[in-house]
Amino acid sequence: MKKKVAVIGAGISGITTAVLLQQNGFEVSVYTNEHPLKEIKNPYFGSQFPSASIIPHSVFHPDINEIFKLSQLFFSKLYEISFSGLTKHEHYELFAFEKSIDDYPNLINGYEALPDLKWHPKHPDIAIKSGWKFNCFFADWTDYFPQLIRIFLQNNGTFIYGTVDLNSYASINEDIVINCSGLGSAQLIDEESKPLILKGHLLKINNTVDLKSPNGNTVSYNFSAGPDIYADSFGTPLDVYCYPRKHDWILGGSRFKGTLDNQGNWVSEDELSQQFPPQIESLNSEIIKETFGIEISEFREKEYQYSYRYVRNKKNGLRIESENAPDRLIIHNYGHGGAGVTLSWGCAFSVLQMISEKSGILNTDITPEQALISLADGLTNL
Repeated sequence: MKKKVAVIGAGISGITTAVLLQQNGFEVSVYTNEHPLKEIKNPYFGSQFPSASIIPHSVFHPDINEIFKLSQLFFSKLYEISFSGLTKHEHYELFAFEKSIDDYPNLINGYEALPDLKWHPKHPDIAIKSGWKFNCFFADWTDYFPQLIRIFLQNNGTFIYGTVDLNSYASINEDIVINCSGLGSAQLIDEESKPLILKGHLLKINNTVDLKSPNGNTVSYNFSAGPDIYADSFGTPLDVYCYPRKHDWILGGSRFKGTLDNQGNWVSEDELSQQFPPQIESLNSEIIKETFGIEISEFREKEYQYSYRYVRNKKNGLRIESENAPDRLIIHNYGHGGAGVTLSWGCAFSVLQMISEKSGILNTDITPEQALISLADGLTNL
């Protein structure tokens, strides 16, 4: 008999975890307030608004590099089997000031620093002083997430609708519970009363054209123009980005700091957070025209959106750990900040490992190679 698992939350973390557990012999039910593909336009449900770059932005954890490397392994396998909506971009991280390199670019194929680049996106008036490029996986959300949902359902997964009390799980019958509730986890009694929650703004431009490098590759970029041009109210530099997808561009971004009030509403001391930052459109427009010769004004269909990302804080960022409970195994998988898609497979595998170590259900400790084989075999046989 298959062991039954309850996954709380139908965002990218919950569905990815559910699919990986299914491919390793578990019967999974996902508890959610709404069907994940329902157009609810709720900014608190971050999986409705991803730009879906596989880059670990706005997330903190001591083992973040290891989790990111795990995710890269799984995305590489999915790309190898042509998983729907998964693409690869020639991606650039560019700065108008001197910026030391982060850890993660060295973990991605195709890394090159700015001095070695023969070509890169440019702004007509702002010189680029540091940066790098790499070959970056992207999940085109219009195809990628629905495909995960289809796989979950084809493997006899079920959605159970309703609110779950995360402090008791009284409505849950399964004896393994995976909490992937994202921002909903702020209600846990052991969480901080004032968590760090970032507000991000996106501009979706529909019916666009592809943006290509001289090598013929699809180009995406993040560009930081410096605090004098684009920053929050406290002088922290913000970046803009352009992420092309099959039928549109996703332009961003912003990372305004805020928290929750006593009624559960997002509040911020940053006055700039209340309006859509004009730099998202203006800076991207100038870069795209200068680099690709394309006027954004040619495209009339635009959608302005915003959503929230649950970071928790730098000390207590991503929570990927088990909890001792008298009657069941509980594993937490939330606090992904702006890296929910990026870390989805790495965190899902960490959940699988914890089940293997703590429940005794699996005969051996699962390895990434075993999980990759079972995942690829399962998906190609559907």
